[in-house]
Amino acid sequence: MLEKFKISKNWKIIAIYLILLLSNIVLFIGLFSYSKIGFNIDLKNFDDISAIIATIIILGYVSGKLPATELREDSPLFGFGYVLIMCAISFMTPYFISSIDTSMFDSYFDMFKILCAVLIFVILATNLKAFKEILLGKFTRKNLLICLIVFVMVGLFASYCSIDVNGAPANIRCLIVMISGLFGGPVVGIPVGIISGAYRFALGGATAVPCAVSTVLSGVIGSLIFIWNDKKFPSMLESALLMFLFIGLEMLLVVVLTPQDISFPFVKNIYPLMLFGSVIGMFLFSLVIKEARYKLELETSYEEQKIREFENEFEKYNEKIERLENEIEKLKKEKNGYDSQDKE
Repeated sequence: MLEKFKISKNWKIIAIYLILLLSNIVLFIGLFSYSKIGFNIDLKNFDDISAIIATIIILGYVSGKLPATELREDSPLFGFGYVLIMCAISFMTPYFISSIDTSMFDSYFDMFKILCAVLIFVILATNLKAFKEILLGKFTRKNLLICLIVFVMVGLFASYCSIDVNGAPANIRCLIVMISGLFGGPVVGIPVGIISGAYRFALGGATAVPCAVSTVLSGVIGSLIFIWNDKKFPSMLESALLMFLFIGLEMLLVVVLTPQDISFPFVKNIYPLMLFGSVIGMFLFSLVIKEARYKLELETSYEEQKIREFENEFEKYNEKIERLENEIEKLKKEKNGYDSQDKE
């Protein structure tokens, strides 16, 4: 008998994405219908900004393909390719800096500094034995407890290090909580979300309630995707898209749970910066996770290969020992035969 209303794991994950997408649509409808605030987009530097984005995409694509050339023996493409990338960056950076008014990017530079600090902490954490074992699928209580402590510390740090944008604080707290759920599941993500959300609520302010609620939700959503994705961290594209859509849900909660005269100016000020920090941060963290898992798999495969080599050598020695034992048995039989002939 067929099971009724059975939804596959993939459809459950897609349902989360669709709900988040719907919340983003509602948010944008509300933002554009709020005539008093509106969005005045300055296109003066649009050409230069689009050129920067295109350059980053091209360089990122090329650098992503280069590691494959390193696996080829006697291939100079790997080193030569990175030299070309460094040269391109060194030539393009002065041009972009001279052609763009960088004051408009001050808050983004500050956000990137916070991301770099968090990323360094995450890279150090991935060298812990507990994180390595979790990457290999060993979700023991000890490993999860260490992971929980690390993400709570990083989450509180992300809450503390906020950037003031016209009186509105922007941070990457929900990014850290979402990552904890995607990485360690509900045992890690939900407690980290509750602790970080409680800390945000304790800070007070007009947006304390929606920010605290969204923090807890990020841990729950990350944990659900962890369960439905067979305890695997999503791909870089999937995780970045998830964070992009979730920030829209967070902004919608701010709009719904706070008065309009506070919520809409708040969202207008911090929404672009929150998107930048959260999406770029998720992409970078996914890259770190992918690289760490790749190294662990290489180490594991190398160890397995060595074990197989030892086993093969051991089998060869066993065969030699068996041959020697057979020869010894033959010699003993021959000697016994000679002794019996001598007695006769």
